[in-house]
Amino acid sequence: MRFFTRTPYYTGPNDPEQGQVRGTLKLGETVAIETVGGHDHDYETAGDTIPGKLLDVTTHRRYSRPGGPFLIEGIEPGDWVSIEIINVEVDHYGFYRNGGPHWGSMRLVAAVRDGLIHFPPDFVVPTRPMIGVVELKSVAPHQIDHGGNMDFNSIQSNSTVHIKAQKPGGYLSLGDVHARMGDGELTGTGVEIDSTVTLKVDRSPGFPTSSPVVEKRQVVESTAEFLTSGRGANWEEALKIAWSEMVGLIAAHYDTTIEYANLIVGTIGDARPGYAAGMLNNRGSSSENYVTCQIAITKELRRTGQPFKP
Repeated sequence: MRFFTRTPYYTGPNDPEQGQVRGTLKLGETVAIETVGGHDHDYETAGDTIPGKLLDVTTHRRYSRPGGPFLIEGIEPGDWVSIEIINVEVDHYGFYRNGGPHWGSMRLVAAVRDGLIHFPPDFVVPTRPMIGVVELKSVAPHQIDHGGNMDFNSIQSNSTVHIKAQKPGGYLSLGDVHARMGDGELTGTGVEIDSTVTLKVDRSPGFPTSSPVVEKRQVVESTAEFLTSGRGANWEEALKIAWSEMVGLIAAHYDTTIEYANLIVGTIGDARPGYAAGMLNNRGSSSENYVTCQIAITKELRRTGQPFKP
């Protein structure tokens, strides 16, 4: 099996090799590809190893090689490509963000050990790796037809992404891996982190759609969880209410601060629609426009009683 690593590092932002094709994949081939996360930050060299430490992303950049693009042998425009995600292994350090309706948008160091993500002061929760970006090269940028920064939790181990090629060779790229991300990526980040993705590319029979199709073959989510609720005139209003309620619940249930509770909710909270159609079903009546939603936090979240030690 071929292995495409983040190294050797580029010499800097103007390295002429940046953006070049990283290789050609054969149909039916299984490969391992390292992806870049966390601002391509060298956490250990910078001494950024304590969960919750404020992160200066302007220093200690590595200039790693990204997870693409890769040509796919035999693929022409209009062909469907299947990208089977076999495994996603995440690294030891990344970042999360304390944002949302109650806080700013500060990037903080996240630590991962033995399948657990560490939050300050002593919280842990299991990893749930997913891939935020899977894409082929597009003839029409910023559309979802080619994939892109979709941030779907369905794109994880034991899933297959089907995308229609728009360019000869497809030009497969992937990245934006999270050790865990709540549904909806509530703070604009999950646990952003380096990873190694093992995948197999092949020709797909295709679907009668223009946008990507994801097939899931395994459910990995915990079923034991807390859920709070919100209702508002639009999604953001409903989400803000459910978020605020969950921050209060976590702070009280786990005897922690609002700051720590907000970081946890924003990073791993799953936002789920209840009634999501708004005025779609009112057919001209004067009924109130509203949507409802919930935020879920897994009960696998726990306190260890001991702060993380690098």
